[in-house]
Amino acid sequence: MASFSDSPSEIIAEIISALQDDIAALEACSQTCSLLLPLCRKYIFRSIRITTRSYPQRSRPRIIRLFGILLSNNPGISDLVRNFVFHMCSPDFEADDVPRVLGKLHHLQSFELVIGDPITAVMWNALRQPLRDALLHLIQLPSLSRLAISDIHDFPTTVFFPCMNLADLSLNYITKPTMAVSHEEDISASEAAPQLQSFASSLDRGSYAMHLLNARRPNGVPVLDFSKVRMLSVEADREQDLMAIQALIRATQQLETLKYATGMTQGYTAFASSINASSLSMLRTLHLQHEIKDDIQDPLCGICEEFSIISGCNVIEEIFLDVYVETDCRCKTGSEWGRFDAVLSRGFPKLRTVSLTIEISAFIPLFSGAALQEQVNEIPSKYFPWLSSNIQVTFNFSTSLH
Repeated sequence: MASFSDSPSEIIAEIISALQDDIAALEACSQTCSLLLPLCRKYIFRSIRITTRSYPQRSRPRIIRLFGILLSNNPGISDLVRNFVFHMCSPDFEADDVPRVLGKLHHLQSFELVIGDPITAVMWNALRQPLRDALLHLIQLPSLSRLAISDIHDFPTTVFFPCMNLADLSLNYITKPTMAVSHEEDISASEAAPQLQSFASSLDRGSYAMHLLNARRPNGVPVLDFSKVRMLSVEADREQDLMAIQALIRATQQLETLKYATGMTQGYTAFASSINASSLSMLRTLHLQHEIKDDIQDPLCGICEEFSIISGCNVIEEIFLDVYVETDCRCKTGSEWGRFDAVLSRGFPKLRTVSLTIEISAFIPLFSGAALQEQVNEIPSKYFPWLSSNIQVTFNFSTSLH
């Protein structure tokens, strides 16, 4: 009877690799024979996710503690972890085992950290020193290329000084320090700035993105280099957000994808004029999202005026527009929508895909959401003649009522 030991090791490795996303299959294979155990472990422990939902009952041991026991009993596993998601809960802030567990991880490529929430975000300097040091250890790992951080107040930009291989950075509800931060503790940091390829900023209540964009190292070099960013994701909910977004767009030289969400009536203001010529020659995909709050505002939130600025000098291939009609609100369903069709019909020679999704939210029983949806569904046939008939452009239109 044939066994795994009779098969070439390369073939076995290929089979296990093909199963790398099927954890149940890997667990089953790992128990088959000792030969498969190390091959399966490589993928089983590649990604570890510990969130607040991992604590269904307070009487049970915390998952981070159980993870620490696993690493202590199996020292080689810590070297296999490449992607780590850690959403901290209240007991983690005071527990001595958390820094010890985090200190065992040395080869992360991706780290997602959530310390608080938008209501109870935690002050960075309020964290116990051992915990702060352990988090810095992970954030500043030479192997780390992707970092996502959420819900921290007073987060110093000096943290990013040693992050030389950081390429993908996502920040959610991070605020800048209220006092100047000394560079003395960072004298060993590299003098060059890591070149980001992807940057995302949301709930930027303290203009942290602008602060980070303008921050400098002791030698005058930027903390992070935004010029090579290919994918930029931003949100505009206040006037000062617009200034930060415009500055971020101007800083990019190789922008290929822009994701832009806004809750403001004119939230797209000046984004088109902020795109420099270099990025404009490379920008191919736009993901736009805005809200409609009443039947007075421009239902397209000023996007047509922005498109007219870059008409004739762009290589945009895909436009995805998601529109949310706020709960129990109405919106214009007339000829105003026709401007979207008109502006795209001229000056967008590379355009191949346009998707428009309109979501209507209804809560009050007397609100005629169904009637509004019926009117919205008529928009393409009435006001989008070019998009509806152009065989070179795939046009997708959909509505939903919730």
